[in-house]
Amino acid sequence: MVLRVLVETGFMLALNPRDKHHEWAMRVLEEARSREILLYISPVAPVELSLIMRAKGYGERDVARALNAVEAVVERYAKPQYPRVGLRELAYAAELRAKYSELTFFDSIHAAVAIINDLTYYDLDQVIRDVIAAELRG
Repeated sequence: MVLRVLVETGFMLALNPRDKHHEWAMRVLEEARSREILLYISPVAPVELSLIMRAKGYGERDVARALNAVEAVVERYAKPQYPRVGLRELAYAAELRAKYSELTFFDSIHAAVAIINDLTYYDLDQVIRDVIAAELRG
């Protein structure tokens, strides 16, 4: 059985060759290409990436260019899935934020999507990893 994994904004940022985690991101893509993993991208990660870029002063053309570049790189290696984010996921994310004050808005959605869809969290954020582990322990 192929491991179904969720990546999010950290992965998208690490696709930049200047990012310190770039080698890790490329290993993830290689694992997807060789079908060791089935790649899922959090559906709110592109929104979060867009907001991060805007907050750093980048214009809309820069944001569009970055999102298109991420898509082009990922599509060379894999056909990622984008799980749905609906009321159930958002409600659970709010419950997670109430329970774990260290979670940010987007991180809580990434965690909720991973848990609800039974996906292995494969990204860099230790807080999300710890919350998911705590939730799965019950």
